Amino acid sequence: MDIWLEDIKKTLVSLGGVAEYPQIYKTIYEYRDGEVPKTWKQIIQRTIQTNSSDSNAFSGKEDIFYSVKGIGNGVWGLREYKDRVLLGSDISNEIPTNVRKHITVYRILRDTELARSLKQLHKNKCQICGNVLNISEDRVYSEAHHIKPLGSPHFGPDIGENIIILCPNHHVLLDYGAIELDMNHIFNIKIHKISEEFINYHNNYIYKNFE
Repeated sequence: MDIWLEDIKKTLVSLGGVAEYPQIYKTIYEYRDGEVPKTWKQIIQRTIQTNSSDSNAFSGKEDIFYSVKGIGNGVWGLREYKDRVLLGSDISNEIPTNVRKHITVYRILRDTELARSLKQLHKNKCQICGNVLNISEDRVYSEAHHIKPLGSPHFGPDIGENIIILCPNHHVLLDYGAIELDMNHIFNIKIHKISEEFINYHNNYIYKNFE
């Protein structure tokens, strides 16, 4: 058994399935009561990269980890942990072009790889109210909302700066334009920043048109 590998897996589970290198280092250091070799950080990096098909150092054996924001950003996730996050029954991974039409709520439901990664980065916590919806002991649920909607007539981009992670209640309120967004009242994390451009778009074109 690879003790380092097991410690990294245990660490990522304890951190919600996704973490930056500094978080991983800190947790493993605490697990081992500070008893680590001089090259322990390099050992952790090498162990993750040789067990990830996202890395050029992949051994070709177990594909355990994935790079959340691309190689070089130092954010890694546990592949098996993705299965613990429920997808809504109304979510599809692919929306045909002919379905991208104007609807009252301006809603296109899809759960892209990017959206799933952001959910894990935020530990499925709503960025407005801070709540986490627990479906069962080991399953949680959240929704990714495109602040500037993807479909006609908005044609917003599918990028992290345009996505906010929400509980179902706040997702509906934003979809209908029932509430305004205020950057000062949004829970943010260092590695995911929402753009003011899309906040302003929501407030000017969706919230103000609410009837």
